[in-house]
Amino acid sequence: MLDTIYVYDAPDALGLNIGVVGQYLAELLPETQIETRTDFFTWQLGQFELPQVDMLAEQLAARLEEREVHDLVNPDLRADLSPVTPEERDLSAVYLAGSLQDVMRPLVPEAERGESSLHLAYITQCIGEFEAGQTLLRLRIVRHGEPTIISTTGFVEAPELPREYTFRRAQLLGFGMDAAAEELDESFAAQALGHGDAGVTRVAIGYALQALFHRLFGEESCADTTCPLHRARTHDELFEAHLSDQSALCDRHARMLIEARQAAGEP
Repeated sequence: MLDTIYVYDAPDALGLNIGVVGQYLAELLPETQIETRTDFFTWQLGQFELPQVDMLAEQLAARLEEREVHDLVNPDLRADLSPVTPEERDLSAVYLAGSLQDVMRPLVPEAERGESSLHLAYITQCIGEFEAGQTLLRLRIVRHGEPTIISTTGFVEAPELPREYTFRRAQLLGFGMDAAAEELDESFAAQALGHGDAGVTRVAIGYALQALFHRLFGEESCADTTCPLHRARTHDELFEAHLSDQSALCDRHARMLIEARQAAGEP
């Protein structure tokens, strides 16, 4: 089992309460120390002496700027397609998930590294990957590793919208029925997670569970659509896995955790 889980806040993430996330993990793993912290970069820079902080912050800003994605079009296709900026998709800063993790990893203190520790860094920036055969960068919610990165903006932006919604909205706009399209948006809002919704913390807990099971057991997903470990590709699936009344660890994953705790001598 893990000795310590470090949970980093994303202060700008409306609706996120990492105190609740930490409490859930503490109840789930009573023998594991759970430590909640401010945002990842602020916390890690705070471990250095003041004369070093300004220099490190400047270096970090430069490294992050180098890794920011300004064109969402797959690099293999940019010669034939016009650029698509994050702003055109109403997105904030976007980073390749692996590149951002490469910037963050060296900041983790040596004493807090290794298999006995898990760092969960919630962020508001978007993360994604360019995939073969895909025209645009695919947004992701989580990037496992050290540290594990969880994008709260990804809760809203990464899952696909229902095809019926996108089809009907395109039809209404095509006929100039903007008011009807706005009504459709309002009715759909009840079926999709939005920025600042009360369910953000519950979803954040679900992705903390995914990080936990990935670290302990190498589990990537779950076929049970009501298990928080299910890899949700649409907003409907996100609701079912994290926010429905049936949402809970499936029997197999609950049993895995119980057996791991027993093997470690925990009650």
